[in-house]
Parts: sequence; C-alpha cells; structure tokens
Amino acid sequence: MRKKIIISVVIILLAVTAFYILRPGGEKKAVSIRTSGIVEGMEVNISTRVAGRIAKISCREGDSVEKGRTVIRLESRELISLVEQAKAGIERAKAEVGVSEASLENSRAVIQSAEAGIINAAADLEKIRVLMEEARKEMQRANSLYEQELISKETYDRSAAAYNAYAAEYKSSQAKLASARAKKASAEAGLNLSASRIEAAKGALQEAEANLSYHRARLDDTVITTPISGTVVFRALEEGETVVPGVTVLTIVDMENLYIRTDIEETRIGAVALNSRAVITAEGVPGKEFYGRVSEIGREAEFATQRDVVRGRQDIKTFRVKIKLDNPEGILKPGMTVDVEIPGEGLQK
Repeated sequence: MRKKIIISVVIILLAVTAFYILRPGGEKKAVSIRTSGIVEGMEVNISTRVAGRIAKISCREGDSVEKGRTVIRLESRELISLVEQAKAGIERAKAEVGVSEASLENSRAVIQSAEAGIINAAADLEKIRVLMEEARKEMQRANSLYEQELISKETYDRSAAAYNAYAAEYKSSQAKLASARAKKASAEAGLNLSASRIEAAKGALQEAEANLSYHRARLDDTVITTPISGTVVFRALEEGETVVPGVTVLTIVDMENLYIRTDIEETRIGAVALNSRAVITAEGVPGKEFYGRVSEIGREAEFATQRDVVRGRQDIKTFRVKIKLDNPEGILKPGMTVDVEIPGEGLQK
C-alpha cells in the first residue's frame, strides 16, 4: 500500500514538472506602446473668391472667432456700381417688354377693327352691286324705249345718270374693302413684329437678371465669413493689400477639438483599440500629463518605417492613428511634437 502511494506521488510530480517544462512560455504581461505624434486640429484656410483690395480684416493671430463671423471685407464700390447698373438694365428691359406687349395688344385691336371693316365693306359692296345691276337694267330698258321714241331723252338721261352714280359708288365700295383688307394685313404684320420684339425684350430681361445675379454674387463674395469656430493661427495679409482668388489670407484652427496624429507599426497595431486611453507628454510642458482616447485607426497600412535590407524580409509598415485630445486649458498647440503612451491590450511579452 505504501509503495502504491509513493508511486502515485512520483507520477503527480512528473506531470507537474512536464507541464511547466512544455508550456509555451512563462507569465505574459501586457506592454504599453510608446511613440511620438503631432498635435493637429481641423484647419481652414480662408481665401477669397474675387480679386480686390482688402478693406477690413476683423481679427489678428491668436483671436478666437465664432462660426459665421465676418472676418474679411473687400472694397466693393465698383461692384456696388455694377449692381446698380444691372438693376437699371432690368428696368429698361421691363419697360421694353411693356411697350412691346402694348404694341401687340394694339395690333390685335386693329386686326379686330379691320375684320369688322371688311365685313361692313363687303356688305356695302354687295348692296351697291345689286342696286347698280338694277340701274343698269333700267338704263338698258330706257335706252330701248328712247330709240323707239317712246320716252324723252330727259327720261333716258335720268336712268343713265342713276346707273353711273351706282357704278361710281360700287368702285368706292371696292376701294373701301381693299383698304380694310390692307389694314388687316398691316396689323397682322405689326402683330408678328410685336411678338418678335416681346421675345427679344424678354430675352434681354433674362440676360439683365442674370447679369444682376452675377454682380450680386460677386458683391456677396466681398464679405468672407469663417465656416468654423476656432483660433486664428496665421494672418498672411494686411488691410489695404490686394488679394487674388485662392490665396490664403487667414488660417483658423478648431482648438476645442484637437487630436494627436501618430503612426504605429503594423507589428504593434493589434494592441490598439478604439477608445483606448492614451497618456501624452510634451518636452515643452515638463512634468505635466495630458490624456486622450483613440478615435480613429487607419484601415490601410501607409509608409514603411523599416526597409527590406535582409533578403526575404518584408517592409514594416505603419497605420495612421488619431487620438482625441483632452486639452481644456489649451496648453498644447497645433504643430507641437508630443510623446504618446497607449497601454497595450493585445501585445504581450
């Protein structure tokens, strides 16, 4: 029995010894990642869309500005003059449209009057034609009777005179009908001309309105506001100087939302997780620690930090990491180099 107990104890000791000998390694401890980074923030370069002389810059380097604040004004007298000219052009175009429309309506009225005149003249012409025809027949009958000496010459002359009067009136009625038709044709030509003028006037009005919109937009562009709240960190020009489109006049940085930009090697990126806590120090602020949280981890590797100097070895690349900085006192400034320590979660030794 005693022998069996001794044998069991030996077996247990051997098993424990083998476990410690054959296990992969000793106790693993998480290690921190230490690297350097740059303080950055949302940065906006303020420039102008139009060329001109700077009339006013309402801030200097170091000033805080609120989103929507007017920071630059350009001289605008020339543009104001152009806007006023464009307004006058619109009024002229509107007046021309009004005149053309009135002419169009007048032509329509003339056409209606001419059409009524044509109807009346045609009716008068037909009535005179009937009377003239009757007078012609009466004259022919009187002529036959006169030749037979059944009536006097005076009686025949009266019938001939009546016919001649109706014939003259018939010619007059024909002239009146022709005049009414000509009047209608002229009014129709005037109508077409007025319609063409209206189209031209409306085109001129649209062009004048577009011209006004263009100059108003340029005038609006002489007033430049900041799209973000932040601090002016750079002022390139002064009042009275001339600026051209695209040239930076002011640079504004959002100091309330600074972050640290750092690059971590691919062999260590697995130890970094979103919202990981980071401790930041700076040589320019000795003895003080700042804190932050990992807010962004690059999805793709970027530049290599170590080149392939040994045959068959791959380059070691990095991943861009952003750390949202807690900097309530505004001690850390954009562009400062800092040291970063991120407690490792997956990297162990």
